Amino acid sequence: MLPRLMRFFSVASLSLLLAACATLPTPAPVKVPEVIQLSRAGTPPAQIIQKMRDAGMVYRLNASQIARLQRDGVSDAVLNYMQHTYIEAVRRDQRLRDWNRWWPDADGYFYGGCYYQSWPYGCD
Repeated sequence: MLPRLMRFFSVASLSLLLAACATLPTPAPVKVPEVIQLSRAGTPPAQIIQKMRDAGMVYRLNASQIARLQRDGVSDAVLNYMQHTYIEAVRRDQRLRDWNRWWPDADGYFYGGCYYQSWPYGCD
């Protein structure tokens, strides 16, 4: 009787644990147009940065894109964080610098990170 009861509780516990993991929301990617929209709406830079961090985004921006974003009202703190995501990703793995899957999204910007299926590296 005792082994049967222990097995029942083990299975029940595992089921609850799996159900809890399945219901955790996955943060949506924070793409550049949303960053512009949030900036123009007056969202504090710290909130925008936290949203990008939670989504695990990596941004690969060139100089003209940074200048355009600055003209569009994106703060220096946010731009610095966006640049930092790419620098840190390359620092962790130099192969990302030449990685052949940096394709522009429909909005013309290059993204990487946890959200993207083709992202070959962990999200830590």
